[in-house]
Amino acid sequence: MRALSLAVLGSLVVSGTVAGHGSGSSHGRKRPNVLFLFTDDQDLLLGSLNYVDAVTDRIQKHGFTFDNHHATVSLCCPSRVALLRGQHAHNTNITYVSAPGGGYEKWVASGQDQDYLPHWIKKAGYRAEHIGKLMNGYGTNNWANSPKGWDHFDGLLDPYTYIYNSPVFSANGETPVYYTDQHQTDVIHAKAVTRLKALIAGDQPWFLTVAPVAPHQQFNSVPHDFPYLPQSGKYPPVPLARHANLYPGLKAPRTPNFNPKHQQKPSWVGELPYMDAASLAFSDDTYRRRAQALAGVNEIFHDLLNILEDAGELDNTYIIFSADHGYHVGQHRVPAGKTLPYREDTQVPFIIRGPGVPHGRSRLPSHHVDLAPTLLQFIGLPREQWPTFFDGRDISTYWAGDEHHVRAALHPAPETVQIEYWGTSIIETAGLNLTTYDPRNTYKTVRVVGDGYGYLYSHWCTNETEAYDTVADPYELHPLNLTSPKNAALASRLNGLLLASKSCEQASCRSPWTLLHPDGSVASLRDALRRTHDAFYAALPRVAFKECLDYQLRANEQPFFPPFTDGVGPTLGERYRQSTDAYGLGRRDGAGAAEGAVIIPDAGRFGEKYEGAERIEGGKRVLTDDELGLATSVVRDFYAL
Repeated sequence: MRALSLAVLGSLVVSGTVAGHGSGSSHGRKRPNVLFLFTDDQDLLLGSLNYVDAVTDRIQKHGFTFDNHHATVSLCCPSRVALLRGQHAHNTNITYVSAPGGGYEKWVASGQDQDYLPHWIKKAGYRAEHIGKLMNGYGTNNWANSPKGWDHFDGLLDPYTYIYNSPVFSANGETPVYYTDQHQTDVIHAKAVTRLKALIAGDQPWFLTVAPVAPHQQFNSVPHDFPYLPQSGKYPPVPLARHANLYPGLKAPRTPNFNPKHQQKPSWVGELPYMDAASLAFSDDTYRRRAQALAGVNEIFHDLLNILEDAGELDNTYIIFSADHGYHVGQHRVPAGKTLPYREDTQVPFIIRGPGVPHGRSRLPSHHVDLAPTLLQFIGLPREQWPTFFDGRDISTYWAGDEHHVRAALHPAPETVQIEYWGTSIIETAGLNLTTYDPRNTYKTVRVVGDGYGYLYSHWCTNETEAYDTVADPYELHPLNLTSPKNAALASRLNGLLLASKSCEQASCRSPWTLLHPDGSVASLRDALRRTHDAFYAALPRVAFKECLDYQLRANEQPFFPPFTDGVGPTLGERYRQSTDAYGLGRRDGAGAAEGAVIIPDAGRFGEKYEGAERIEGGKRVLTDDELGLATSVVRDFYAL
């Protein structure tokens, strides 16, 4: 069978010849709806899907699984923004959860909130709604500046986002409300059910995001540099009371990289001690509590799927499930946390069920920047109306035939995943003798997922490097010796690939080899390793950092490819946003609460039973001026600026 061309492949997917139905907007058919189920910090590789059968039995068994899907940043805010914009974090310049790297206020200041996913969805004639967590830094100090673009937005507010039994929300910029004697997961459940029923009853196609916080850790605290707010630490998630005794004796999986006896890692990771009994107990408790917390999420998903099925809308709805990034529980001696370039932290579940989507799976690499273009393909927005700045691709082409022919049709076939991080490490523990923050965690990483080969290559801000053969060493335990002559060619190619991808934009992100070889002579690492390219790669400068910073600064990350000289070179997305270099340098705004605010105490363990939307909404109350920290009129005036 001759390989399909990319143009033909794309047309087959759209028309339904391969996928079955295409966008659903042609030939007089009812336009499909989209339900996006998006969890927080949910791992793929440690078995979390075992506790969410609504996903495995009702979405995955009827849909398509992307086995090599990655978050581009292993941290909430920058990962979510990358997804919402279809751009890598080095182009959005939202690189951390708080200033100067990121956070909601930097997002607004950059102007990117005026040109992101809900705006594009509405262009296609859809209604766009969001329930739950959006991003860090949207809180009780800036609630009036409600996220733009959504027809209905009902969002969690910091500093309560990670306190499960103190749910505080703001709907469409209205004064925040507190749900008395309720667990956050049940409140999201009630809101999601209410909105889904209303959308189905309407006469407009819709896109609904439901974004619970579970299984994120409980922070009965806020970031360590907010002394005016209560501090206590980072603990395992608090499940609904009715689920608190599930899975007795469950322990974190003892994977080969769980608390390894011999640790060969750069920077602060290489300095971690062998986990003692207290650390092991914390990891096991965290893993069990994560499974318990997901039981509430599972209930939400089952109810939403039941509503769609009862209304006859299940088969006319694209259902997408994913998480903002992954998580580790004891891997590489870290009792609990994220922020690392290794696969537990970046590889996430990504599953789609819907009209024309076949049951199957693909090993081709994909990442969160691919979601926006894929969604716009689903809802039928003409390509001329798509943003020009997309770094991602429409990955609905991945199910248009067997993997061999898809690789050939997508020439150059996707084989790289760009991963990056700026800022401190975050070990999410309490009561252990560990340093939970370390500034030496900024890095640039590229993962190669080739046809029969794979590598992970990272360059840290300490200017240490590490590389793994991920086929021979899938748990990333045994770094390759890149100074060995036998690895010289591989080392030079991985450096060149990272040099090109760390500042890529648009098409060069989808195919960084083409940026390095515009003549098309190289489309893969296998091609690049030909000896005829030795001199080219040997002459390239090495990736480097001047120091470990917690935000993106061009001068700190030179050199680039192509070189940045005299104002010409990689733009880092500045053509499509306001300049926000070192935004808010010297302050932190991630806590989401005004100084002097009276914080509602975390009291009680709620959720003995799900009480339904009417009871839950009937028990809410408006936050007082003291709890907001400022008079309501002042808050509104300040954030209207």
